[in-house]
Amino acid sequence: MNTRILTSLVIIGLVSIVLGMGTYAYFSDTETSTGNTFTAGSINLKIDNHCYLNGEEVSDCTWDLTDLTDELFFNFADLKPGDWGEDTVSIHVYDNDAWVCVIFKNLESSDETCVEPELDVEADCGEDGKGELAENLYFFFWVDMCDEPELNACPGDNIYQPECDIPLMAGYASEVLDGRIYTLADSQENNVGGIDGYPLLGSTTYYIGKVWCFGTMNIDPETGQITCDGSSVGNEAQTDSLTGDIEFYAVQERNNPNFLCSQLAE
Repeated sequence: MNTRILTSLVIIGLVSIVLGMGTYAYFSDTETSTGNTFTAGSINLKIDNHCYLNGEEVSDCTWDLTDLTDELFFNFADLKPGDWGEDTVSIHVYDNDAWVCVIFKNLESSDETCVEPELDVEADCGEDGKGELAENLYFFFWVDMCDEPELNACPGDNIYQPECDIPLMAGYASEVLDGRIYTLADSQENNVGGIDGYPLLGSTTYYIGKVWCFGTMNIDPETGQITCDGSSVGNEAQTDSLTGDIEFYAVQERNNPNFLCSQLAE
């Protein structure tokens, strides 16, 4: 009797297992998405510069594409009236579209020493520490974008072509570099790309031409020829120095549709 009961229980147990397994024998499917990832994008502004004094390249202010650290756009000593210089700056934003501004700040024009010829025309030389160099250095910046084969012009050639290059600013340092902010591209203006309200495109090269003159600059409106005349500079500018900082600012365009460079002054 006990053997029959035990056998029956074993049979019932096996049947229960089979029936239990049968409850999972439906149609099924499994889909798996692996390696889901979020990666932040980047804005990386890089600048290069080629610098000339009186037509000769100057290594102290010439460098290849880089993140700015101690690079100088201007590094000149022993200037004489009539000296002039030129630069070609290229701007690259990696890897996203961006608004870009240029800020000139910490401009200081100083009397370094007061030599006899300077004292003859500036009796109070050195008393206020203010120099006259900023009032005698004329600057002209333009967007060097002209691409006209018939004019033998191409972007970044540092030759001003009034027909298709765009003036960015012109004036003496004391007027145009002291605490000024210039828009390369923001939500209202695009001075280097040519279409207002559009950003600088990621991984695209833009060029700015720069010319300075220690004296009076003349820009021919027809030919674009630029000349420098130092005859207007007096002895009051002797031994004076001019220093300042140039800052490029880039910010993402996406999700930032109303950015203005003027906001940086607030």
